Order: sequence, then C-alpha cells, then structure tokens
Amino acid sequence: MSVPVSRRRKDLSHFQGIETSEEELHGCNITTVHIQTEEAAKTLQKPVGSYITIETGTPLSRHEHIERVGECLAQVLGRVLRPHYHGKLCVCGIGNRDIPADSLGPEVTRNLPLKVLSELGRDGNFREVVSFETGILGTTNINTEVLVNGVAKAIDADCLLLVDSLTAKEPERMFQTIQLSTDGGLSPHMSGRKADWSALGIPVISLGVPMVIPTSTLFPDRDLDNRLFTSVGVRSEIEAAGQIIAYAILRVCFPSRSEVECLVYSGLNQNSVPYGFLLELGDEKKEPV
Repeated sequence: MSVPVSRRRKDLSHFQGIETSEEELHGCNITTVHIQTEEAAKTLQKPVGSYITIETGTPLSRHEHIERVGECLAQVLGRVLRPHYHGKLCVCGIGNRDIPADSLGPEVTRNLPLKVLSELGRDGNFREVVSFETGILGTTNINTEVLVNGVAKAIDADCLLLVDSLTAKEPERMFQTIQLSTDGGLSPHMSGRKADWSALGIPVISLGVPMVIPTSTLFPDRDLDNRLFTSVGVRSEIEAAGQIIAYAILRVCFPSRSEVECLVYSGLNQNSVPYGFLLELGDEKKEPV
C-alpha cells in the first residue's frame, strides 16, 4: 500500500512553479496539480511531477455502469501515457492478493487478457503491452522495485504503470477517488521505507485507489500503533476498482476496441465465458465446432 497526495485543497496559485486545474469529465471531478520546479517540490514536500485526483462522488462499487468512471479514467490516463505511445508498456500489479484491501494491483493485472488481445490483432497505441504481479517483500524477501527493475530490463520496457492500493488521509477519499501521479513511483507504506525507482531509468507512472485509512486519523486522541482501518465490504470495492482500471487501460492501449469489447474483456475473470466468444469479438468470425 502506498500513501497518496492529500485531498485537502489549498490555494496554490501564489506558489511559483505550481500549476493547478479542475475539470469535469463523465460526471467525475478531476483536480490536477503540476509541480514544475524543485523549489515548489520542496514547498509541498512532493517530488516534481503531476498529481491527478478523480473524484467519483460515490464508492466505485455503487456505480451500476463502469463505463462512465472507466471512460473518465481512460481519458485522463491517455493524457499521461500519450508521450510514451509506440513503446513497450509494462503494467505492474503491486500488493498482497491474500489481503483484500491490499489486492488492487493483482486484481487489475488478472483482469487484463493481454495475450488474447494480442492474438486478435489490430494496431494499438503501444508496440507491446505486458503485465505482471510483483508479489510482496514478506514472501519474496526482495524489495518490490528490485523485482520490477529486473523485469523491466529483461523485457526492455519503455514505461511502467504501477497499480496499488493506497492509504487515505480523509475518510471520504476511501473507495471514491482514483489517483495518478508521474512523480516516479510508489512508496510501500506497510514496510516503512522509501522505495527508490530512479534506478529503472524509465518513466514510472502510479495509479491507485485508497482502500484503507490510519485508525489514528479516525481516533486522534488514542494510541493505535499505526493500525489501518477498512470496510468489511472492501472486497466488492476492490473488484469494482479492478475492473474499472483494467477497462481504462484496455481503452487506452487498444483504441480500436469498442467500449463493449473492453467491458467484456475487463470482466472475464468475474464472469467467465467460452474462449470462442472472445474470438467472435475479433476481426475474424469463427465457425462453431
């Protein structure tokens, strides 16, 4: 899990080297903060980069149609990834799939049928798209960024998209905000250390949804030893967020695929269908056996 930018909106207009904007897309509110100089980064105590927050208004699991939030995220993600089009994109699912609140990364990667889409053909925005699940330090005994670095170099990746569960700073952030940043990577919150992604030498973009909140934030007058709080319904939020993010990634990477196709592909692991049906969504129709 990783710590996001705070949601508290401050008037940053008087700071040199900081540019902010707000807009609405598909019913979602989007706030963008561009930190452009090292002096501004020191002021906000954040690295130089862009920080984008999408506010959905309600928890992700309560959206009857994922297309609205998915299309919003796809448009925003497309802007962030556009400078890296035509290269090789590596999507990294970070987190522990055995802990529901920390399983967003693995949930997203398992919802990306990249092999199927590559077999179906059609041109995409990237030369190639690959994904993998990193596992966790407690199991592998290898720092996550070290594993990612090895894979990125082995496959000659041009850009990384890290997906992980985040830790909220305000209760209203949980389950109803999607955050992106171009500041160079996530910091594993649970390990208490600062990850160094600079050794990768390629652009690193982070994407996540707050799934937990420090209990000390809810009860500031009590000593709770950095415990984290989440909802008993977090599994449904993970499933919804996992499909929405996978849908948006597919829309960005394979623009020739329709909304309906990407909706079906991103939900295959929740609603399995025969492989033959997938081929019917492609260019060539297959005769039933």
